[in-house]
Amino acid sequence: MTLVVEAPGAYEPERRYVLEVVLGDWLGLDWRLEVTERSNVRITADGDGDVVLPDVLFATPPEAWLTPSCLPRRPLDRTAGVPVIYGAPDGGGQPVMDVLGSCFFMLTRLEERVVAARDAHGRFPADASVAHGEGFLDVPIVDVYVDLLWDALSGCWPRLERRRREYRVALTHDVDDPLAVLGRSRPELARQLGADVLVRRDPALAARRIGSWLARSRGGRRLDPYNTFDFLMDVSERHGLASAFYFMAADGRAGAEDPPYTLDDPWIEALIARIHARGHEVGFHATDTDPERTIGSFERVRAAAGRVGVEQATWGGRQHYLRWENPSTWRTWETAGLDYDATLAYADRIGFRTGTCHEFAVFDLDERRALRLRERPFQIMDRTLLEYMGLTPDAAHAAVREIAGECRRHEGVLCILWHNNAILGARQMRDYERLVAMAVSGR
Repeated sequence: MTLVVEAPGAYEPERRYVLEVVLGDWLGLDWRLEVTERSNVRITADGDGDVVLPDVLFATPPEAWLTPSCLPRRPLDRTAGVPVIYGAPDGGGQPVMDVLGSCFFMLTRLEERVVAARDAHGRFPADASVAHGEGFLDVPIVDVYVDLLWDALSGCWPRLERRRREYRVALTHDVDDPLAVLGRSRPELARQLGADVLVRRDPALAARRIGSWLARSRGGRRLDPYNTFDFLMDVSERHGLASAFYFMAADGRAGAEDPPYTLDDPWIEALIARIHARGHEVGFHATDTDPERTIGSFERVRAAAGRVGVEQATWGGRQHYLRWENPSTWRTWETAGLDYDATLAYADRIGFRTGTCHEFAVFDLDERRALRLRERPFQIMDRTLLEYMGLTPDAAHAAVREIAGECRRHEGVLCILWHNNAILGARQMRDYERLVAMAVSGR
């Protein structure tokens, strides 16, 4: 059965994109678009029955597109408790959702193209988003909309079959700082030791750091407190998972935000080889937003991996500090030859920045075209929980449980970023393994 989508002619590339993501990729349905003279969207099949949706976002006048005038009106209406990003009243005055326009708004991060708010690191902050302001950042609102659309479609045509998916957990690790003593001067070491004793109140950690420093010329990196890579892989493997480790590449230019390691360091080379040999993923961690430098950095990461025998069908990664610009970052990553990006979560709040826990093809708002690149949104970062939100380990565990429950409910992916240097002792190891076990089992 092929669904026929009758819609106005405006914004045809945008309409085709969101229809392919929602109907084609996610629901697994055949569809075709027919441009007609109408003011709404009508979905039909076999000449029997229809589902009619309001057309609100894509009715925006061309001169108002990608301006504040195309943002949803707030406060949002609710239907059965569900926020309506874009909608129109039905005959009885109740709001009916513009499902396709609302999904497009969230998936393309349209508000980040329009709203100028940025934090000290140049990032769009959670509190500037519609999702946070309207209280649904912890809900994958796009997945809720798709379920409601499916209910309407399957109610009309019971023979339709929806593509089924399974809940899973994806563990990712940005390799910002692989070793506590690598590239550190004596003053920097002294500052770290002071923080171990006075801030972290962990003299044992200070002792380990000193031991690693003293043994560094004799291969003492096994003792380094940031060297938790085998532990991270062990945890993943115990739960039937494969981790992804995203590596930086030094630029070397003046003022560059270079990492404290180089990819030709024998220890780093051995680490990359070991990650691959154990069946985990090697990926890219971009330190820059400049297209030329980003492309060059990825080429260096891929070349370094190739030198130690890493061959992968898929390459992806994440922007350092979650710095992401719409749509230039996606465009750059596609040009560089990457297959997916995993940047889109907020640094200051956990939750669903794109409104979904499913991977999706991305759309360039400026060039008005779908890209080959796919986005793998994530929801949880260690520093978000423990630093930005200031949660205790138990409170962090409870918050992750809630997000995991949403991902499980929508047969999606719970994606977690945990840095290797966020696990500095036995307590953090226990907390991390407990969190992973809960995420996988739901208990």
